[in-house]
Amino acid sequence: MSLPVTNSLHTEEDTPKVAILVETTIPPVSRANLRMYWLARALRAEGAVLANMVAPSQDLSSRRSYFTEGIWMNQYPGFGRQLYGRFRLPVRIWHFLASILSVVLLELTYRRGGARGFCAVHAWNPLAGMAAVVAGALIRRPVFLDFTDFYSDIARTDMPLLAKPLVWLENLVLSRARRVFVVSESMREHLVSRKGLDPDKVVVVPDGTDAQTFRPGLDGGAVRRKLGLSEDTPLIVFHGDIKHDDGVDVLMRALALVLKSRPDARLLVLGGGGPYFQNEIRPLVESLGIAHAVLTPGWIPHQEVPAYLNACDIGAMTMRATLNHDNYLSFKLFEYWGCGLPVVVTRLKAIGRIVRDGENGLVCASEDAPAYAAAFLRLMADRETARRLGAAGRELVERQFDWRMIMKAEVAQYTPEVLELSRR
Repeated sequence: MSLPVTNSLHTEEDTPKVAILVETTIPPVSRANLRMYWLARALRAEGAVLANMVAPSQDLSSRRSYFTEGIWMNQYPGFGRQLYGRFRLPVRIWHFLASILSVVLLELTYRRGGARGFCAVHAWNPLAGMAAVVAGALIRRPVFLDFTDFYSDIARTDMPLLAKPLVWLENLVLSRARRVFVVSESMREHLVSRKGLDPDKVVVVPDGTDAQTFRPGLDGGAVRRKLGLSEDTPLIVFHGDIKHDDGVDVLMRALALVLKSRPDARLLVLGGGGPYFQNEIRPLVESLGIAHAVLTPGWIPHQEVPAYLNACDIGAMTMRATLNHDNYLSFKLFEYWGCGLPVVVTRLKAIGRIVRDGENGLVCASEDAPAYAAAFLRLMADRETARRLGAAGRELVERQFDWRMIMKAEVAQYTPEVLELSRR
């Protein structure tokens, strides 16, 4: 698998290509692209293939192709800015169709130019996965799927009308993929026992983080000054999207209990801002009388997140125990740990195999606000325990959960047999 790494279209004629379908532009601004971005980087580092990332532009008027970090980026006219807005369903349907067309046109371009084409189509999540299945059938190439979440389970509370169609979509994509990459052994067990997948086709490749970017020692003091906080203010952080199953309402109730003992404590919410946050969480915050203690700067640029996390004392993951949460891993866990934060998490199957209560984090029962509050207060009072737990998490990230190591397992699936498909 030792092929030369290529950096321009003028030197890649004899190099196999892989089409990687993603949801938003590169560099990534959200979890939707981060895993695939690191896959593309790993493919480039190994010299196995040229990664063609296929993604929507931010708005319909822009369409361009360019190299970034050795990755050949192909943006089709899209509506990336509206991906999570009111019209997200028609937007995603358009992106679904446009990504299929883009893969087919790229393959035709390679063939007409006498270059080796795609050896596989690789995608993340069910909708992009379905686009990969269709595109793969049209160009007669295998599909690799990163299946990190049960979106049908997420839709159960967020978009109930789509829950059953998503189950059908997940089953179809899983059955058609040559390789399915999952993030935990419990997810693999579920797909084999409940979905009937061949155990040999399901490969565990966990989520992780960039340990060089998410690291301790960054200037959190500047962030605290920006937020108007003193160095001594106890600061809990929740980072990421906010949906019902994320248990942010439970976190708010836990915060209200914490404030009874530590009125100086604060909660930083990085992310959120969607309809659920505005319609459910903000009214709850007001009714609990804790608005003064909740800081909501909203989404910030991804490259600024590590400094914000370094400004915090505790990472919170008060998720509800659901089918999806029991089987998946969360980026925020590894980002908290990467920055050396102690974490307070829900007792879940997959995460429970990584977070050990009292060893590298504190674990509470789902929806148990008093238990979460007690854990937060314990870490605020016992700084040595907080430091020890955070350091243990950081060591685990360095050893097992850095993207640079993790993605080698996916690259290994691009065997010589798969690479040779690009000659057909």
